Amino acid sequence: MKEVGAPRNCGELRERAKRGSALLTPSSIGSGALFSGTEPQDISAGFGIATFPATQYNKLWQIWGFQSRPDNFDELVSQRYGAPFGSTPNPYPLPGEDPNLTNGGSGRLPQFFTHLREPDGTWTGKLGITCQGCHSGSIGTTDDGPGLDLMLGSGSPLADHNLFLRDMLPLGYLASAATIANLNRTRGVNNASDVNLAFLFPDEEGYDLQTLWGVLTSGSTAGMNTPSWWNMGHRALKFVDGTFPMDAPRVDMVFYTPFFGLFGGILGQLSESGQDWMRQHGPDANDWIVTLKAPKYPFAIDEGLAGIGAVYFHTLDLWAPQRNNPIKNPKAGNGSCSSCHGAYAPRYFNDPAWLARPELEGVASYITPLDVIGTDPVRMETNNEAVQVAGAKNFFGYPETAGTDQDCGPQNREDLRGDRELGYLAPPLHGVWATAPYLHNGSVPNVWEILKPAERKNIWLRLSTPPRPDQAGDVVMGYDTSLTAYDTEKVGWYYQEIPCEAGVGVTPYINCTPGSDNDPLAQLLLSTLYSNFIGVWNILYPPILTEAQMEERKIYNTHMHGQGNEGHEFTSVLTDDERLAILEYLKTL
Repeated sequence: MKEVGAPRNCGELRERAKRGSALLTPSSIGSGALFSGTEPQDISAGFGIATFPATQYNKLWQIWGFQSRPDNFDELVSQRYGAPFGSTPNPYPLPGEDPNLTNGGSGRLPQFFTHLREPDGTWTGKLGITCQGCHSGSIGTTDDGPGLDLMLGSGSPLADHNLFLRDMLPLGYLASAATIANLNRTRGVNNASDVNLAFLFPDEEGYDLQTLWGVLTSGSTAGMNTPSWWNMGHRALKFVDGTFPMDAPRVDMVFYTPFFGLFGGILGQLSESGQDWMRQHGPDANDWIVTLKAPKYPFAIDEGLAGIGAVYFHTLDLWAPQRNNPIKNPKAGNGSCSSCHGAYAPRYFNDPAWLARPELEGVASYITPLDVIGTDPVRMETNNEAVQVAGAKNFFGYPETAGTDQDCGPQNREDLRGDRELGYLAPPLHGVWATAPYLHNGSVPNVWEILKPAERKNIWLRLSTPPRPDQAGDVVMGYDTSLTAYDTEKVGWYYQEIPCEAGVGVTPYINCTPGSDNDPLAQLLLSTLYSNFIGVWNILYPPILTEAQMEERKIYNTHMHGQGNEGHEFTSVLTDDERLAILEYLKTL
């Protein structure tokens, strides 16, 4: 089986997008789930190894330490694991309920989960994890205005996957073993893009020793911020370092791949069956995702100031001689924000002197060299040349296209990259107001501090949702996503700065000035370990045992491996008035 090509007509495109919507909408007929595809009981999906019965889910309150099931169980699941509810039905059966006599059940699942169904619509009573756990966040409620509440495709800065897996382990969920080598150490980030793990398995011929050793010693990408789906149609490449072409959908479905499809060609027909599922469903998912649009900014905008900001964004040269910018000049475009992030105002994208054609409105494809962008290098260094070469021989890297002019494999390979420098892809900025925190690792809580690096805080904590008074001290609440927690002046989330003192979310082996001569030995050893050995990201991390440890996972510590908040420092030369104008303009995108 081969992937289908581009849609031949509008009707075919609509049908593909419709199937893609069902695949990614929880509890729809045809919805998929983590490592299960759409048929979790099939042998290629490991007979449902990554799914779990509703009876297990219904016992989570026992793991939380309650004496009886709380009357707001569904809301506490949403808060504890950072999983917003959606607008579509997502039911599950309560204890004693037959899901097929109760239209799926009386319970309500967050978008993190899906209730799996047979092709004829029959409810199975089995639950799975969805893409929405990483890809959809929340701001406000529907009562606050149109477009608020679930932010479909915004990227989620809310979820704590490891906490869910930790809770499910004693209930018998086998997939909880994934917490050892992957996922997150800080709520709201993940290293699901740690593709070097998937690239360990070639599709056909094996790797030479140099490539294999390079992958095994590539390290971990650490905590990452999930980019928004609604910008996929405005990017030429996927992932923060531009690893794959945007029209190569296999890697998008990596976490929905039937389990045995992950292991390259080593399992024969079992692998092939899982890969056939990806060939069939990947294009559908992509075609639906590119239909998503960013929501409009829901608060008041100073249109006059935004107009001034539009001019600054598109024309202000950050490297003009009088600004004395200490950062290397990339000599891309006119030195403005638009040179990297694209043109959005009609006066510019309709001007042939700016863009070759208006259809390129809002398209961002420039990979900013690392010595210019200056952001945390861990992600880029992990996906080294060996990882790129291995990826070209892995199913997700389209080995059948290698060496052709349509090579869909990792684009940072030396033979494809040429003299282009490695770095990070400047993202399109549609809906940027709804995608805080920022930078590729989520280390900066608002746009103002992106534009003014001197005001960034090294350790910070977002506000949490207040618990119900009678449950205070007994429950773990998630980040507050109400409008009262949203900072309209700085465009992002309110937060509190945390002092760098051991014992408050800061482990004793972390030095507040990393890289100094006083770094604790343990910190140096861990940094070396995480940077040079694949799959060890969580091995030495203490297990999540106490409620205090669960709360400390909300603290973002930029001194941790891969979580630095440096970079994008060429905007330091802006004045505050210029920043305010640009910030106001960004609200309009």
